[in-house]
Amino acid sequence: MSEIDQKPTLDEKTRPCEPSTDPDYLAWKERAVKTALTDAKANPDQLVSHAEMRRRFGLER
Repeated sequence: MSEIDQKPTLDEKTRPCEPSTDPDYLAWKERAVKTALTDAKANPDQLVSHAEMRRRFGLER
């Protein structure tokens, strides 16, 4: 089997990598976090608990 025909393993796809240094991505990420925090402070009644999120996604322990 040629190297191209081999599919990557899960381990190869989930290896840690270096953090991004792309300034556009970093600016987008900072805006997204600030927006989420602002929304959470403005609407605390709409927050969903970790337990509820785990239940919704079937990740209960």
